[in-house]
Amino acid sequence: MNTFVIGIWYDEGRLCTFYTVSWVLDNDPALPETDRFFDKYAVPGHPLEEKAMQLFRLITESIGNRYGAVDDFFDRLVNKAQELPPKPKRWVEEIKDLGINFPLRLFCYRITEQIVVLFNGGIKESTTTQESKDLSMKFYEAQTFAKKIEEALQAGLIEISKDKRYLQNFDGTPHIIL
Repeated sequence: MNTFVIGIWYDEGRLCTFYTVSWVLDNDPALPETDRFFDKYAVPGHPLEEKAMQLFRLITESIGNRYGAVDDFFDRLVNKAQELPPKPKRWVEEIKDLGINFPLRLFCYRITEQIVVLFNGGIKESTTTQESKDLSMKFYEAQTFAKKIEEALQAGLIEISKDKRYLQNFDGTPHIIL
């Protein structure tokens, strides 16, 4: 696997900080994976624009500001990485509103209730993620990213800040390259 950078994607929520990853190509980071997802689906005129915006609000408002990265949002565990949105639950209104047949999936890795790394995703068009043409490679990449991040955390190459909201390099800097 090539080198990638972990960077903050959204840290304005009061309960959770979201990170994303970017491939490093020719010593220059590419467009972040999460931005690639929203740049594709959350554009005016795209048939899934409103669905992408619902997912965006679930991440930034519901998880980021209202609940944090609690178990209710992370029940689609697929190896190390998870899928958003979660399965509908009647006790979390925002999740229930998305419904059981929500067409988009965004892969992520929950590190703590305050830190989540978002990856890329796409349209779920089959019964399983692995059978969905648009998701199978992104599923593999998400698993690989999550595994490398988990290994770096276990080895002490990445640490969680004292306030438990941020990731940092072992030397205390925010620049994380794996």
